[in-house]
Amino acid sequence: MPELSREHLLELAGQKSFDRGLDYLGRVSGLRQSEGAVHATVSGRRRYRVRLTTEGVFSWHCDCPWAEEGNCCKHVVAVGLVHLYERKHGSAAPPVPDIASYLYTLDRERLVGLLLEEADRSPALTLALEARAAVAARDPEALRTLFEGALRVTEPVPYEQADEYARAVHSAADAVEELECSGRAETAGEFLDAVLAFTGEAEEMVEDPDGVVLSALERLHG
Repeated sequence: MPELSREHLLELAGQKSFDRGLDYLGRVSGLRQSEGAVHATVSGRRRYRVRLTTEGVFSWHCDCPWAEEGNCCKHVVAVGLVHLYERKHGSAAPPVPDIASYLYTLDRERLVGLLLEEADRSPALTLALEARAAVAARDPEALRTLFEGALRVTEPVPYEQADEYARAVHSAADAVEELECSGRAETAGEFLDAVLAFTGEAEEMVEDPDGVVLSALERLHG
């Protein structure tokens, strides 16, 4: 696969996504670089995170539903074009801070403290950590109750909460995989059945124009 270029972006994305990417050039922010790659955020219905390679074989990642299905999306096009323009005109994006190196300097107590602080700000992270704790404690009833509260839908869920709901579905799928990997296939099956029941009305009840909930549900059914 060729390196990053305007022509290659057009070939990968197709004319429609490429043209839509042109409309998103002004929505690219936070462009920064790591070794052989650039990272940025693109604002749309929500803020999408994009990473694409700038050296060697071109590859990309965007957390929008279209890209997660394997397509080169308008957000990738926009970031690629902004990067190519800045590179041509001698503008260097600042480097991405080396998170891993920083974390390795911290002791266990400080790492746990940072994680708990972030969990206080993020319901999705709290749910993911509580699920992992329940799996580790071999407490399937706690796990079931946890996700019943997060996933059972009794009234319409607005668009603004779709991402959080999708993350909860992904956390449930992660728990199923952890149970299977630890040799508890029967427990994994029973938990999956419960989660499928909790999410049975989600497609109709959650406002999901970006398809994030649908993508998460497809992972469960897969």
